[in-house]
Amino acid sequence: MDDLKKAYEQLGLPENASREEVEQAFDKALRKSRSRKGAEDADSEYERSLRAYKLITEHEDQRRIEQASQERFAKWGKFAGTAQKIDDFFRLYRTHVIVGIIAVIVLIFGINAIVDYRAEQKRIAALPPLDLSILLVGNFAVDEANGGQEALEQAILAQFPEWNRVDVEMTYVPEQGEMVYRQKAMAVIATEKPDLYIIDKPTFDWISGGGGFKSLQQESEGVLSPVLPDQAALRAQAEEDPEPQVYAIDLTFSELADQLPLGKKEMIAALGWGEERYDNTILFIQRYLEHMK
Repeated sequence: MDDLKKAYEQLGLPENASREEVEQAFDKALRKSRSRKGAEDADSEYERSLRAYKLITEHEDQRRIEQASQERFAKWGKFAGTAQKIDDFFRLYRTHVIVGIIAVIVLIFGINAIVDYRAEQKRIAALPPLDLSILLVGNFAVDEANGGQEALEQAILAQFPEWNRVDVEMTYVPEQGEMVYRQKAMAVIATEKPDLYIIDKPTFDWISGGGGFKSLQQESEGVLSPVLPDQAALRAQAEEDPEPQVYAIDLTFSELADQLPLGKKEMIAALGWGEERYDNTILFIQRYLEHMK
């Protein structure tokens, strides 16, 4: 504190001088040095006054900061010192703390994701073999309040007691077929390989002409012909087709279709691109045709 005392003496002030008095004293020293410009002793005197001014004002600023800090943490009572240390730590190492917290959160989510993935893999492994995978594309809806897609899967299994497991996925495309929904549907169709597509009429008209579905011409003339009404065979002509081919079967008027908890206007079946369960796919179409009204 001797340096601070000497600083006040350099400016000719008592130690309890106000900030305003310090400013005035330094201003006076500055004007005095200017009036004696060129003299070495004047420059030296000004530099001493400048150092004294900086020391006093910095000390005053620090004192004000400490006073404000004490007032801020006064509410903590006897824990004020601890609270201030914690605040200083977070203020100085805030970035490090934030990065550390983010790293911990990422680690926790990563661990949870791994645990969830392993649990899901165990769940899938414990399931019976898949009998049929179905992708619904179009203006369809399930009752989420009453089981949603799971209820739909169970309703299909009830119609095929010889099966143990059916997987159903849905891609909603409104009847008007807005472009954003169609783009999403095309991405799903391009990447997913279900055994069976269930579509509505607008979706059939939109996709079949571009070769989006496999031909059912051979099946319509063979295994399905005894139960296939001509009006249920939906034809289209892709670029490579010399003439229109059967690409889908309209199952809308099947009694089995009425039993499903599925909101729909039409229910049209088309072959998927997966061939592992081809026989079950044809069995699905055939059984629904056998129950046409």
